[in-house]
Amino acid sequence: MNMEHYKLKIDFLMESGPAPSSMVLVPQHARRDQKLYTLHSITTGLEYIHNSETVHRDLHGGNILIVRNFSVLCDLGLSRSSIESAKDAQGDSEIYGVVPYVAPEIFEGKKYTMASDVYSFGMIMWEFMNGRRPFCDKKHDAELIVEICDGLRPSIVTNAPIGYIELMRECWDHDPLKRPVAAEITKRINDMWEFERKAATEIYRNCEIGPTRLKHPEAIYTSRLLSGLIKSAMFVMSIKSLKNQSVTSITSNNNALGKYYMLKESLMII
Repeated sequence: MNMEHYKLKIDFLMESGPAPSSMVLVPQHARRDQKLYTLHSITTGLEYIHNSETVHRDLHGGNILIVRNFSVLCDLGLSRSSIESAKDAQGDSEIYGVVPYVAPEIFEGKKYTMASDVYSFGMIMWEFMNGRRPFCDKKHDAELIVEICDGLRPSIVTNAPIGYIELMRECWDHDPLKRPVAAEITKRINDMWEFERKAATEIYRNCEIGPTRLKHPEAIYTSRLLSGLIKSAMFVMSIKSLKNQSVTSITSNNNALGKYYMLKESLMII
């Protein structure tokens, strides 16, 4: 099955089945094995897309629908083949997406890759187990982009299936080369699901990261053009970089001056 067949399959499910529901409507207090089962179907879809040498480029919770208890990755309008994505010049290609789900390397001017989708999946893992969207209490602006590029990630819960937190952190690692591929994610989530299915009936409760805060009025979870925000964020980061370089230069000069006076004093003593 190629990508066109995959899109036709999505259309068939949407037309023939009951009305799909958004992923965020999955019960927040569902059992771990139920959540892992749905996550497994998500990563299976991502694995298929990547095996077709395609990069989704806009993966987030709003683009995942539940149809007949099965997850469907939809809104493939921005997807490109990995070759096309590699050829895209950042200056010639507008960036669309939802800020918390966009990989930092995209903000920094690099190309979309399959690893960029994996970063987005890491945010979906967080959303799925916490019952809320990442950075829902923050304004999705240039400042948040700068913070993400500086390493900001959502707060981590400890009450999660064995291996879950480690995998999630690997998925949203700042270095794309350190992120696992979709096939590995599928296997590891399947192993978690098998363990929980046999051993656990615990209800996963979303209480460890504090009370749910009100959604910030400028937290936007629909895909939009981000190029303007990214330019503003990169300007701020360039100013910060210049300041850091200035401080480093001053410190270095002060150290050199200090050594000079120490040497001068020692020569005078001699």
